[in-house]
Amino acid sequence: SPMFNVATPASYELGPGDEILISIWGAAENQFSSNISREGFVRIDRIGPVYLSGLTISEAKKKLERSLSKIYSGINSKQNSDFKVYLDISLLNTRSIVVNVTGNVVAPDTYTVSSLSTVMNVLYAAGGPNKSGTYRNIRVIRNGKNIKTIDLYDYFVEGVYESFSLRDQDVILVPNYEKRILIEGEFKNKGVFEVKDSEKLNDLIKYSGGISSFGVKEKLFVTSN
Repeated sequence: SPMFNVATPASYELGPGDEILISIWGAAENQFSSNISREGFVRIDRIGPVYLSGLTISEAKKKLERSLSKIYSGINSKQNSDFKVYLDISLLNTRSIVVNVTGNVVAPDTYTVSSLSTVMNVLYAAGGPNKSGTYRNIRVIRNGKNIKTIDLYDYFVEGVYESFSLRDQDVILVPNYEKRILIEGEFKNKGVFEVKDSEKLNDLIKYSGGISSFGVKEKLFVTSN
């Protein structure tokens, strides 16, 4: 499940239903909390509505700095100035979003999750790819367009997982796998691995963790049915 007690990622996209905290400190101190309305605005005294829906945390911070500099001129002061005013924003509460999971998964369905949830979180809730599902070509579809393709081997092998914000009514599609290869013998991890057309034998050996200390590296046998 997503972690709620960590700093909000700078790439997180704000949306209607999120509650944010705007903190002012330095030469002036203040705090504002506000919910983003259905129309995508937050309302701040003496400033009026500021549109934040669809902006990342870092983008929203810059926009709020421009808006609040009208009443806190120190926001534009230099870092070493005695009149410098600092601004930061954080999430107090996150909205819920509906994500549709379809294709070759154990439990295809519609899931209501936190907006902080990742594709991994939602796939876990859906039981993950089934026996026919791919781990290497998972697609996120938004408004009928494929906007993101995820290869879970990047995470399994390298521990790399790119931060990506899901939106309400996104579709996670798990197609059929295309190619699988069985690895047997003196490898550190034996089993069935999914491969892409562009990959070579060295890539497959890397996925298996390499040849064990009992293996003969000079001899590898490849058979095809």
